[in-house]
Amino acid sequence: MQAEAFYLYHLGEQRGPYTVRQVNHLHKCEFIDDDTLYWREGMEQWAPVTQIVLRRRKRRRLLGWTLTIAVLTGIAVLVSFFGPVTADAWREMTSGGFTEHDAYWRSRAMIRQSLGKSATVTFDPVEQAKILLQPPAGASVVLKGTVRDSTGTRDAAWRVRLLHVAEQQQWYPAPPAR
Repeated sequence: MQAEAFYLYHLGEQRGPYTVRQVNHLHKCEFIDDDTLYWREGMEQWAPVTQIVLRRRKRRRLLGWTLTIAVLTGIAVLVSFFGPVTADAWREMTSGGFTEHDAYWRSRAMIRQSLGKSATVTFDPVEQAKILLQPPAGASVVLKGTVRDSTGTRDAAWRVRLLHVAEQQQWYPAPPAR
């Protein structure tokens, strides 16, 4: 069976014969445009090639950019809202070195654990904490902050005694003094 033959009239010239698949390819690659005319045996006159090609919508670049900007804005809002909280939680969980900074962050984690999930704590910055490393493996940290819970909001201060286990790179609560 022979494929149907199409002739094209484009830029003042008649070309062909082509198969419908070839005409689609020429249109897709933009060798011919929507103004090109076609004819095949049995037709009385030339007709727009858009009647036989698979139409492809031109991409809406503005819509794409709008969606991209909207997604990036959403991500930025989430990072600005959850980023600091997530970073603080990560520091509290991973601070294991024998440094003042690590002792501060580990103390914060221990205080949060002792207060439970119903309380929210906002700590004063590390620069306002009193941290005393006691080599070879101890530390005393005094922290201040604000606690919000079901009873209200109040200022608080904590003294946390820590014991550092170098082999595990981890801080633990120090046993009570006798």
